[in-house]
Amino acid sequence: MWYTNNHFWTSRSLYRWGHRITNLFCKAVGRLEVRGVEHIPTEGGVLFLSNHVSFLDPVIVGSAANREVHYMARSNAFDIPGLGKIIAAYNAYPVNRGAPDLGALRKTISLLKNGNAVLIFPEGTRSVDGTLGKARDGACFIAHRAGVPTIPVFHSGAERVLPRNSKRLRRAQLTVTFGEPLELANTGEFETNREMYQQMGNQIMDAIADLRDQTLSS
Repeated sequence: MWYTNNHFWTSRSLYRWGHRITNLFCKAVGRLEVRGVEHIPTEGGVLFLSNHVSFLDPVIVGSAANREVHYMARSNAFDIPGLGKIIAAYNAYPVNRGAPDLGALRKTISLLKNGNAVLIFPEGTRSVDGTLGKARDGACFIAHRAGVPTIPVFHSGAERVLPRNSKRLRRAQLTVTFGEPLELANTGEFETNREMYQQMGNQIMDAIADLRDQTLSS
């Protein structure tokens, strides 16, 4: 049976209950406000590209989304007793940081082509001060190869709920905004893939910045 509370659905009971719990957590800790859910396709692959400010980002964006979400997590997180099994049960899969991880790239593209929703952070690492950085080529490679709707996401508040290097949660307003699907650069316009990925990266981060500006001005 499909769970449709708050416009969310999945046939997996474990994820369904996890989503309920994290959604309640986000509302209790941060009065979670979600915008733009109507831009998310109800079926088929979709790639979410979000800013990255906290370890809580996958929880917060996943709680705001109206679909079951898969996401990358750094490989050493799976070695932490208890945590590795929990995040794997909720669709996390490992990525090696510091060098291109072709296995993680292939898995992401496969998930998308098989009709799943995947969340990645194009900056590749958490922002120290909340400032948006540059998109890495890996995110652009995935968006290009997967051929699915690509949706920019901006969220705020996680950096205050769980500040960098802090182990204590604080209360702060949480807001997640999903933008309209992007029309990214076409390969025919560039001489090399490198040039195309640079342009795509600029488009992605500009779209996230636009959502940031909308959020802060409202």
